[in-house]
Amino acid sequence: VAGALAANAAGIPLVHLEAGLRSFDRAMPEEHNRVVADHLSDLCLAPTETNRANLAAEGIGGDKVIITGNTVVDAVLHLLPAPEERAAILAAHGLERNRFVLATFHRPENADDPEVLDTILSELAAFPIPVVMPLHPRTRAKIAEFGLGPKLDSLRVLEPIGYRPFLGMAAESAFLASDSGGVQEESSILKRPVLVVRHSTERPEILGTFAQLVPPGPLISAWALEWLDNLEPLHAELAAMPSPYGDGTAARRSLAAISILLSQPLARRRSLR
Repeated sequence: VAGALAANAAGIPLVHLEAGLRSFDRAMPEEHNRVVADHLSDLCLAPTETNRANLAAEGIGGDKVIITGNTVVDAVLHLLPAPEERAAILAAHGLERNRFVLATFHRPENADDPEVLDTILSELAAFPIPVVMPLHPRTRAKIAEFGLGPKLDSLRVLEPIGYRPFLGMAAESAFLASDSGGVQEESSILKRPVLVVRHSTERPEILGTFAQLVPPGPLISAWALEWLDNLEPLHAELAAMPSPYGDGTAARRSLAAISILLSQPLARRRSLR
């Protein structure tokens, strides 16, 4: 948001990639940041029609908004390890394909409340298959602060891992459990379901298909058991669904839109508002 304000004040062209995402939850710091950035931008690159509709509802439209898809699709398709490399990643951690859950948690709404964090860790520990948890430094610090260290004994805790190994694990998991926004998008590309443990999401396009939104509590393990009881048909159903975030051409579309913007005089760019 500071960059958006500075660019606006200095007359520097401002482009917001991944524009129009809305959780409609102002308790999330990202929500007010993205609203400000969208309204100050000269060009809003919206991943989906839902995002374009969100912008239109706020009076942002016309040539200022271009639907591009999301560049996360480009990144995942480019960086996803091949099947043999994914098998090696699993072997290194003693894991079997479709027989573990990959979990990540770091958001303040989950990590900063001791009761909520305790609940999430307890629910994960109740899963009947191993839960692999690359532990975010923020979450690790809060677990120590709240005295919840013993809750990790039933989980397979890892240090934070690189993006390629993470994608490799995610693609071979039974499902994911997370409060991450990116993981929600990645699940739709990797064709794995994700339990979104939050009260709101800015990515509603995948709810009811690739994602299930659940608050911290017993619904976490309830959905886990339901998915595990129907895992093979669930994976097959998701494999046949396209990701709502595009086909891997978002970067090229974004570049084309930016090139058009920069070919116009500054006054024309700003008049698009």
